[in-house]
Amino acid sequence: MSESKVQKSFIYKICVLGDGGVGKTSMVLRYCENKFKENYIMTIGSNFASKKVVLEDYPEFNVNLQLWDLAGQQHFSFVRPPFYRGASGLIYVFDLTRRSSFTNLAKWKEEAMKVLGSQKPNILIGNKLDLVRDGNREIGEKEGEALAKEFNALAYYETSAKENINVELVFKNLTLGILKASNKI
Repeated sequence: MSESKVQKSFIYKICVLGDGGVGKTSMVLRYCENKFKENYIMTIGSNFASKKVVLEDYPEFNVNLQLWDLAGQQHFSFVRPPFYRGASGLIYVFDLTRRSSFTNLAKWKEEAMKVLGSQKPNILIGNKLDLVRDGNREIGEKEGEALAKEFNALAYYETSAKENINVELVFKNLTLGILKASNKI
């Protein structure tokens, strides 16, 4: 006789942070709807999406992520703080072809920590890997890994929302990191 596992349900709020135009909205859209739009539409305030995470190693877990894609432009900084409240995890995103978006991540971390007060499980993403093939790379993989270590991130990934490279991996591994940090696994 096999034991049936008790279903465990969790809802986690994830904030996706980074400068405007780094691909935050595209990452969330690719993950939640498996779509990519070529046309960039600036996020005003925040966008919200949700998705159930399938964890093959933990079929008894029913995990839903609430994804908050926050506006990246500086002039929206005054509306962002309330969106951080209650976050279980953070995804810091920069554009591999735009050094300023990498450099500005320190400000993003500071802004989030002012509201959250303590370190949350986080992942660092260098997005737009598809553009690197054209020789436009401004941030090397070792630089990304070094910043991830400085941020005490769970991992550093290079992704492409356009080509769906490593997108699902980011959200699954952040979910596992949150479950481990909260002693659920």
